[in-house]
Amino acid sequence: MKKVAGVDEAGRGPWAGPVVAACVILDKDIPDLEKINDSKKLTDKKRRELYDIIKEHSVYGIGVASNKEIDRLGIVKATELAIKRAIEHMPEKPTFLLVDGRDRFDLPVKYKSIIEGDSKVKSIAAASILAKVWRDRYMELVSDIYPMYGFEKHKGYGTKLHAEMLNIYGVCELHRISFKPVAKIVEEKSKKPKLLLHACCAPCATSVIERLKTKYDLEVFFYNPNIHPKREYEIRLNEIKRLCKYHNIKLHIGDYDTKRWYKKVRIYKHDEEGKRRCFVCYGIRMFETAKLAKGLKCNYFTTTLSVSPLKKYDKIKKIGLVLSDFFNIKFEETDFKKNDGFKRSVELSKEFGFYRQNYCGCVYSMRDTIKSKGLL
Repeated sequence: MKKVAGVDEAGRGPWAGPVVAACVILDKDIPDLEKINDSKKLTDKKRRELYDIIKEHSVYGIGVASNKEIDRLGIVKATELAIKRAIEHMPEKPTFLLVDGRDRFDLPVKYKSIIEGDSKVKSIAAASILAKVWRDRYMELVSDIYPMYGFEKHKGYGTKLHAEMLNIYGVCELHRISFKPVAKIVEEKSKKPKLLLHACCAPCATSVIERLKTKYDLEVFFYNPNIHPKREYEIRLNEIKRLCKYHNIKLHIGDYDTKRWYKKVRIYKHDEEGKRRCFVCYGIRMFETAKLAKGLKCNYFTTTLSVSPLKKYDKIKKIGLVLSDFFNIKFEETDFKKNDGFKRSVELSKEFGFYRQNYCGCVYSMRDTIKSKGLL
């Protein structure tokens, strides 16, 4: 007995995600047969309703070819691979296929190509629904892993939102690097000057990273031997790791060399917050940042320290310019608290759910905070 299956795919055109194919042998008595149509002509709600009906009243298989396979094979061969996998996953194999489109494939079953087949043949339309809904659900799931791109909204297609997010965050593991719009963004990003950003903590880094990512190829350096106690240091380190992972930014972690830090600042241990002790502390951390930036062949370096209203930008800038001359590397001269930089950092920290410390970080800062609260 001849078993004819309809075949269609979803996801040939997007900039990210897999291409998905479905192969469907429809039951003759399937409910709502007249409602099955080209998936592009149906609402999302109707597609999802029909998806469950088709699965229950058909023999079907779904096959997937990843974005990496698309980059390696090209979209036509990757689609062919997805179709073969869909056939392999069918509990009963078809003897003949009706395939949407005009492409020529090397398939294990004889087939006929039908242009606009998803509008003409019910089994092809059913396959288009299965492939589309399966892929949409997949892109909605991965949007939890890569929330910045808005995959749940555009499903990886080349929308204005997607282009904007690519320009800000660069590519992720799901993007098709071989596709021209994505390749162009990758090329443009590679032309951006490279900047190493010293981060004192994740809350301060939020708005600074948001501001710098459009202009620079950004990497982050967490070097804060001043933070006390070690548990506090570990909390802040874990938060900056989370932020850098979100932004897909490389994170460099400096030594937690507290003894060296104490040796250099203890002469000023009785100074008030924001005085000489703090300036020496800025210098220690910014020196190591400029040194690493030079080693990484960065074009610029800077620090998140200025985002705090309690930090004096003129001192930070002076240190940055001295180090710029010493290492022959440019210092990004921006007072990040300006233009509501601190306010934005508070907003973003709430969105991320970041831990926000109530003292700058060092043991002397902790002492002064406790004293100000009348606990000493």
